[in-house]
Amino acid sequence: MIYHEPFDYKTNEELLKAAKKLNIQLPFQGDLSPLFRKLEIGGKTVPNRLAVQPMEGADAYFNGSPGELTWRRYRRYAEGGSGLIWFEAAAVGPEGRSNPHQLMLNNENLESFQSLVKDTRDAAYKAYGDSHDIFCVLQLTHSGRYSKLGSEVSPKVVMYNPYLDKSTKSLHILDDTELDELQEPYIETARLAYHAGFDAVDIKSCNGYLLNELLAAYGREHSRYGGGFENRTRFLTEVVHKIHANVPNLCLAVRLSGFDGIPFPYGFGFAKDSPLDIDLTELKALIRRLLLLGCSLFNVTAGNPRYKPHLGRPYDRCLPGSQFPDEHPLIGIKRLLNITKGLQKHFPNVPFVGTGYSWLRQFFPYVGAAVIENNEASLMGLGRSSFAYPDVPRDLVEQGHMDARKVCITCSRCSELLRNGYHSGCVTRDKEIYEKEYQKIKADE
Repeated sequence: MIYHEPFDYKTNEELLKAAKKLNIQLPFQGDLSPLFRKLEIGGKTVPNRLAVQPMEGADAYFNGSPGELTWRRYRRYAEGGSGLIWFEAAAVGPEGRSNPHQLMLNNENLESFQSLVKDTRDAAYKAYGDSHDIFCVLQLTHSGRYSKLGSEVSPKVVMYNPYLDKSTKSLHILDDTELDELQEPYIETARLAYHAGFDAVDIKSCNGYLLNELLAAYGREHSRYGGGFENRTRFLTEVVHKIHANVPNLCLAVRLSGFDGIPFPYGFGFAKDSPLDIDLTELKALIRRLLLLGCSLFNVTAGNPRYKPHLGRPYDRCLPGSQFPDEHPLIGIKRLLNITKGLQKHFPNVPFVGTGYSWLRQFFPYVGAAVIENNEASLMGLGRSSFAYPDVPRDLVEQGHMDARKVCITCSRCSELLRNGYHSGCVTRDKEIYEKEYQKIKADE
């Protein structure tokens, strides 16, 4: 058994030696130029291969409009130099919000989103010139099992899951009619996102939220949305088809889980005859279908943050009440890299955003550069690291390396803030704001 160990590497050699000891071939190269190659997505040129992943700040106003901290966050990302900014999850309706401060785009607040997108683009232009035209994606979501009405938990699911649900008492199992009616809010929000100035929308299908759960609805009987592959993928494919038909100039993206970490038949991405072995067969078939329906960009993650969170986010400190996994973080990172590699190699001309880099701290650019050079991903996605160190691209250009004093230390406190209903950000590197937020958790204990 290879147990969890914290990050403790001072040099490239120490990191690579640790990987070799674990029998892991970690992609690695000193030449960082692949990170600054341009990329075409949906007819638009993305200025570099560094992408901000959709990390929720839970700082919108109650009507869903971006709050002051939302504006600050995206301005920092733009000034930091990332070529693609994947804006955080925006609920397609009040009943699908995961917290009362989650973004939600509607007719009433369209102007505020238009201003946010313009402000973000202008910040990038001001810092890097008119040629640095960032690619902006808005993630659309329904929180499903993790929905709240105000501060009250109000789970809406497609079936009971014994790995996630203690009982069926508080569950609202959506029927087919409710799911049929839920498609229209996605289409309408996508239309508004186009008018807000986003280049693309992401139909979020990962991390245990509603559309991800539908992909694993093997046991949902007598339903258009359960059982076989055609039915389980129906909601996602129909929504993608309808958005493409109604908003043809909007680029379509999907963030998908390579696997959920929950054994078959309650999780997606595992082999039926070996329920703990990752099987990308259905995921490849789904991507093939989504490409035919108009998708042109994919973002790959894994796991459910509420169930074995290390699968998608290797860390040094686990959330209170959680346990460290019985695996070294480098094993988890390699697994995430391999999933994206398997998909990128299968679809070599399709852009995929990879994930799993933050734990590597100041060494992740060397891994990401090798991944992109080898066509094992098209973009390098950074989530927690973007909270902590939004100006990584700028430092890499100006200094040739990252500053180890600014890196994310994977302490999970940003997740702890979000889980407890507070504004989320980096407690360690953005102390002026988020240390104060974190102290509210301690005061409530």
